[in-house]
Amino acid sequence: MLLLILLYNDVAENPGPYENEISIFHLNARSVRTKLEYIETLALGSSIVCITESHLDENIFSQEIHIDGYHQELYRNDRNCFGGGVSVYVSEILKTKRRFDLEFENGELIWLEIDFPQHKILLCAVYRSPGSSHPFWQNFKHSIEQAYNYTTKIVITGDLNVDLFTEHNHVLNDQMNIFCLQNVVKEATRFDQRSGRATLLDPILISEDCCATFTEVIDINREMSDHNAT
Repeated sequence: MLLLILLYNDVAENPGPYENEISIFHLNARSVRTKLEYIETLALGSSIVCITESHLDENIFSQEIHIDGYHQELYRNDRNCFGGGVSVYVSEILKTKRRFDLEFENGELIWLEIDFPQHKILLCAVYRSPGSSHPFWQNFKHSIEQAYNYTTKIVITGDLNVDLFTEHNHVLNDQMNIFCLQNVVKEATRFDQRSGRATLLDPILISEDCCATFTEVIDINREMSDHNAT
């Protein structure tokens, strides 16, 4: 799924094609290294490519998994064991920096500050494993609070392992309401081949000062991932 974000407010009189738009691609890849060519084809033209369950460790150098057209510096948060992890590719035309101050210990997430001529946007790529302990949600809430202290233009994407089709009373819904975050993904993003159950585990949450102008869920070859791209 390709998400095109149009930023509200502070719009220049004659904005260029990239001054107020950004396209974001996310996939739970269950290993970047073995599927790099496939990911590169799927995400072609995206401003930012977010990968959850990247399955990277310190023995894999970023140069080995570089994608042409993106900065040489690959943003990584590796688990270093038993899968997991988050990686983010950023287009060469964008200026970004990592916001370590918004991240928390044992959290598999990356916060990026993206600079536009008139404003800044904060992007969070996050993976929450099904077995994550309760403090994750407390820490995540604090992380979002701190982000709002900096800007009201916020995008959160990733795999949170909460089915937004059925888990209506989950703490994630509470946090979406508190921070006025809207999920723009309306279709199932994961299919259990054994049970046939379809779930929405990979939302894209945007703040009120951002607007999704185009969304699409992309079907993924099941040999590559059991998630669709979001």
